[in-house]
Amino acid sequence: MPTLLAEVPVSFLNTAIYARLSEDRSGESENVRIQIAECQDYANDNRWPVVGTYSDNDIGASKFSKKPRPDYERLLMAVKSGRVNNILITEVPRLYRRLEELLSLIRMAETTALRRIQTTDGICYDLSTEEGVHAAINAVNNAMLEAARISKRVKRKQKKNAQQGKNHGGKRPYGYESDGKTLRECEAAIVRECAKRYISGETVSDIVRDLNARGVPSAQGLLWRTENLSRILLKKRYIGVREYNGVEYPAVWPAILTREQYDQMEARRTAAASRGTRKGKPARKYVLTGAAYCGRCGSKMTGAGRTAEKDRVAQRRYRCQAGDGHGGTIGCGKLYRAADPLELLVTEAVLHVFDDPRVAVTLAPPADETTVRALVTEFERRKAKQKSLVTDYANDLLTREEFALAKGIATAAVDEAREALSEYQDAQTLALIPADQTLREAWATAGLAWRSAVVGLVVERVIVHPATSGRGMWRGYKFNPEYIEIKWKV
Repeated sequence: MPTLLAEVPVSFLNTAIYARLSEDRSGESENVRIQIAECQDYANDNRWPVVGTYSDNDIGASKFSKKPRPDYERLLMAVKSGRVNNILITEVPRLYRRLEELLSLIRMAETTALRRIQTTDGICYDLSTEEGVHAAINAVNNAMLEAARISKRVKRKQKKNAQQGKNHGGKRPYGYESDGKTLRECEAAIVRECAKRYISGETVSDIVRDLNARGVPSAQGLLWRTENLSRILLKKRYIGVREYNGVEYPAVWPAILTREQYDQMEARRTAAASRGTRKGKPARKYVLTGAAYCGRCGSKMTGAGRTAEKDRVAQRRYRCQAGDGHGGTIGCGKLYRAADPLELLVTEAVLHVFDDPRVAVTLAPPADETTVRALVTEFERRKAKQKSLVTDYANDLLTREEFALAKGIATAAVDEAREALSEYQDAQTLALIPADQTLREAWATAGLAWRSAVVGLVVERVIVHPATSGRGMWRGYKFNPEYIEIKWKV
């Protein structure tokens, strides 16, 4: 049994106060301050000088806790320095719930000035006596047993909550309100957008850069990071699933994504991880990878950087690789083109093609082709009507006021027809364009994978022909658009 304070002769004791709380979501627990105040009053009543006050907030002391206790470590340093005779706590579990730590302190008491552990309810554990050591060990054993019981209770509660599909607590999940189950629609729309973009081929880093450039904040109002968005995209919470120990339960909150979207994203992540394992590092990306072909031999051209001899500046370029080409032919290895001007030329051509609504006929699903053709015809009719107004006004058939009114009506009609057509364009790629952006505006901030997907919708191949004259022209050190041929799908 621990000895009572009245039974132990009390000499002048240099006292260190220690307080701890296992869990505090606010990070500013009143409980820790109450512990310190209680210890301070107890020390004052006994006229013990307090040589240090130490506290660890929101940190467990049991074997189940993995967090370090920085102030506890400082307390031990004070003990080792010989400044502390007495450690004052409100109860033993505040100091220890692990026997190995107590044994370390008992050994420390043999070589330092430390003599006792004191609680504010009047119990003293005198580490200079066998009885005191035995009592302290029993107290810690009881604390360890209670910690195990608490852990089991918590796990039972967590399992029950999971089976009922309830939220496990913690910080507000992105896409939901603070209750964890009510949708915050503005954020849910961002989750859906990011999932579609990832499935269509964009990298998480590209999406993160775009979100930050657009000023879209995270759940905590901070900039996005790649690891944060990756966790969201591959967390089953967003398909309405509550997980616990590998078992799935239907969640009480609404899903933002579908199971099919989750499976597509997981498949892509797994494939990317597999490629990274085989190759050791990701391949360099070029917009026209898979679309550019050598005009000499017909092989596919690949992106390959080089360093200019003159100024040692790295340059991006496409080249026909010698040997077995990707197109099933033998690459000549003699044709090169600078990447930047080639990509710019193709980009401008692609964006120009998408300005023509008739592209929607080709992109529409077969079942919708008749509808789309009718919409294209109506769009052309409205656009012709819009143009005819200029002629009517020039021939004095319309007054200025009539022309302005008619033009406004015609423009609205054209825009309405254009919007109807846009619904039938490729859902996996073009539908990712924000409502307030044109394709050109979206292109400026999109990632390489998305740009490649857009090019692939309308371009069958880009043929890079060899130049016929000029020193070095055949190697592509100079760029001439006349030697670039684009074969269209539409």
